[in-house]
Amino acid sequence: MRQLLLLLFISLTPFASTCQIAGNLVDASPRMELWYTSPAEDWLEALPIGNGRLGAMVYGGLQEERVQLNEESLWAGMPEDPYPENVRQHYAEFQRLNLDGNYQEALDYAMEYLAVSPTSIRSYEPLGELHISFDHQRSPENYRRSLNMETGLVTATYSIAGKRYRREAFSSNKYNVIFYRFESLDGPPVSSTIRFEREKDIVQRVGDEEILFVDGQVFDDPDGYDDNVGGSGKPGHHMKFSSQITAVLDNGTIRGNEKSLSIENSTGFTLILSAATDYNVAKLNFDRNINAKATALQLLEEAKATRYETAREKHVSEHRDLFNRVSLSLGSPHRDSLPTDKRLEQVREGTNDNHLTELFFQYGRYLLMGSSVNRAVLPANLQGIWNKEMWAPWESDFHLNINLQMNYWPADLTNLSEAFVPLSHFMVKLAEKGSTTAKNFIGSSGWMAHHVSNPFGRTTPSGSTKESQVTNGYSNPLAGAWMSLSLWRHYEFTQDQDYLKETAYPVLAGAAQFILDFLKENDKGELVTSPSYSPENAYIDPTTGKPTRNTTAASMDIQIINDIFRACLEAEEILGVQELTAEIEKATAKLPPIKIGKDGTLQEWYEDYEEAEPGHRHMSHLYALYPSNQITAATPELFQAAEKTIERRLAFGGGGQTGWSRAWIINFYARLQQGDEALDHIHQMMATQLAPNMFDLLGKIFQIEGNFGATAGIAEMLLQSHEEGIIRLLPALPEAWDRGQVTGLKARGNFEVGMEWEAGKLKKATILALRGGKTKVLYKGKEWVIDLKKGESESLFPGSED
Repeated sequence: MRQLLLLLFISLTPFASTCQIAGNLVDASPRMELWYTSPAEDWLEALPIGNGRLGAMVYGGLQEERVQLNEESLWAGMPEDPYPENVRQHYAEFQRLNLDGNYQEALDYAMEYLAVSPTSIRSYEPLGELHISFDHQRSPENYRRSLNMETGLVTATYSIAGKRYRREAFSSNKYNVIFYRFESLDGPPVSSTIRFEREKDIVQRVGDEEILFVDGQVFDDPDGYDDNVGGSGKPGHHMKFSSQITAVLDNGTIRGNEKSLSIENSTGFTLILSAATDYNVAKLNFDRNINAKATALQLLEEAKATRYETAREKHVSEHRDLFNRVSLSLGSPHRDSLPTDKRLEQVREGTNDNHLTELFFQYGRYLLMGSSVNRAVLPANLQGIWNKEMWAPWESDFHLNINLQMNYWPADLTNLSEAFVPLSHFMVKLAEKGSTTAKNFIGSSGWMAHHVSNPFGRTTPSGSTKESQVTNGYSNPLAGAWMSLSLWRHYEFTQDQDYLKETAYPVLAGAAQFILDFLKENDKGELVTSPSYSPENAYIDPTTGKPTRNTTAASMDIQIINDIFRACLEAEEILGVQELTAEIEKATAKLPPIKIGKDGTLQEWYEDYEEAEPGHRHMSHLYALYPSNQITAATPELFQAAEKTIERRLAFGGGGQTGWSRAWIINFYARLQQGDEALDHIHQMMATQLAPNMFDLLGKIFQIEGNFGATAGIAEMLLQSHEEGIIRLLPALPEAWDRGQVTGLKARGNFEVGMEWEAGKLKKATILALRGGKTKVLYKGKEWVIDLKKGESESLFPGSED
């Protein structure tokens, strides 16, 4: 008999912190740490902190500290969903022209009758920067700057003339403010000046109790810069915001100047920064009933009344409990003798560094915690919450043609299901807004959203120009449907039927209803989407010989529809309703199949067109492989075609041009169960597409979805549960990860999985049922069927004999 151990679940108590507060603190566990031996000179060297709502990038400068600040809801612009005149009539003609294969005529028609200003949206904006000067007169010794991901603390330590100093910062979930602590551990007192800077739209003053008040209102200047040729929306005074800063001193004196605070002769002080806007997520708009200044002041006063030691202890305890749900060791001894930036340089030279891979994996979890957990009310945007530009790249928008989806790939899998709370709330509100768009466009009672949205819930087509608005916006009517599948997958992991009934199913059903109303029958009797496109790629139109994006029934559309229909059918069966079942079953039978082209790769479009750019960064037709499960080893011809598709993309120098596309490839190879190939792309990403602070880069632009996608890919190499009723253990283990252990990963069905392996072989796996249920567990030809009650776990020993 194989050895099976059935145990009642015993909750592991997070290990107690051995940290001493303030003066002579030593971090309990520096293992999950990024560290450097000099201050940051550039934003991509600074270290992030966040509580979901308030984010900061800490530079660690010696004479002058710089802390760049963000508040998640601080956006320029206002709610705008522009509709052209007679939109339903003109959209119907656009559909007809595409359905008839007159793609250039359809494009020309849409440019004349559907393109409308404002074509795009305004940007997410930084809150500002906090500058803290110190009167250090000599160069430092033993400088060390670090981010401890287990504690959520950014720290800098150094000596001057043999005397030690320490600084640390964190964004507090408990108190909803940012704390910044300075201490002269055994050195002389220092003097310091604190000031706040922002490029525009603020007034400052120092008020009672030495509080620096910063009050602002976004002014969108009609004569100012606009990143989008077709216009980004109405000018004027829009969102209001406020920030307050004060200091609590151990000793010394503080006085306020006109726009700054001066601290003299202090051996220790704590800065507290609060911030708020008048944004109301329930309205997807700013709300003049919200007093941002009063909100920020209340937060400041509550934090100020708390001892720093207490605030720090609560922060570390909360953060550690969440972060330590998942641990990963890839077998290499802990090596921290080299700073993180130097280790990245070694990876660029070809060194395999398993511990750096562990850090990279956990960094994605840390960033998701900082941008979409705790105080977050909005989903993580293109930069999470960390942005320094007044006009961010791509507005830091909610991009719905891969980017926002990728942000949430690691959430459930790496035991951060709380990250779905802001996303779920936003999707419910977006569906409400999108119901108006669906009605106006085609008279549907469902909902639709196109490929770009923002905190004001834009659902109409968007683009940086009118041409982009048509080709990337109007041609992508299923972007909202794709995004809604994130909610279904969240249910698959959690098995929370209340969530399914109240949140996920209404969003999914609305997307399915729109699709049912949207599908058109072609001359072959198939139901197809028109318009359609494959983000953001083009084919050669055989009629015109031109690169073209708009089409009908791009492969990704049909794959998304398959998933939406299947999810709705399963949800209705679970919930005991039959609202859409009959219509969906009838429509499903008429959908086109996934096709293989003449070159053996998956077809990206309905026809086997010539690709305009064979190495394009998007690989949307591989959606069926990941994140979907329509292509698996159980569909061998499609499985092989998917592999050939990736090989072709890479052969033409594409697929890994951006960090996020490289991350997608990691997940593809994990699903293909090719661990060494997946690891090669992890190494390539770390070597060529990470900043010194390990932010994912597109050129020199930070895009956070690459970090999130890579974290999901590493987890997917170790654990897969996308095949119905099956958990696969170590399905894509690379040779370089020959021994290791992982705890806390999640599988669909709400199972938590831990594993240990040596010499590339699984030694032990433990499956904990957080809800209870039956599943099949597979590992290299071995199979176990387990049926557990809630709270029970079963340990599997593959090396033992039956």
